[in-house]
Amino acid sequence: MNEQISKGISGSAIAPDTAVADGTIVIPLRRPVVAHGEEIKELRLREPTADDIDRIGNPVLIGIYEDNPKVHFDNKVMTSMIANLASVPPSSVKKIHTKDWNNAAWALMGFFTPDM
Repeated sequence: MNEQISKGISGSAIAPDTAVADGTIVIPLRRPVVAHGEEIKELRLREPTADDIDRIGNPVLIGIYEDNPKVHFDNKVMTSMIANLASVPPSSVKKIHTKDWNNAAWALMGFFTPDM
């Protein structure tokens, strides 16, 4: 899997075929979901801003005081962030396949961690 991940837009680790020229991250969905009364087959995530973090929270937690520092997702915050960035209701994000949710979360992770 590491070969499939590359440094993407603004340092986000995303699969090479998920980013488009305007900075949007496209997550294809395994099964369509309904958002705003329409069936969608992909999530189009815009790049987050500091305002998004201020309003929603940082969905990525880094446990630096653990024996082995780990990155954790705050699942509820990440679901809200995905919904916000894709301009779909959180209820739609909650219906996507778990692998699609994880793909979106991992694609966004780099935006919420410091440069090292």
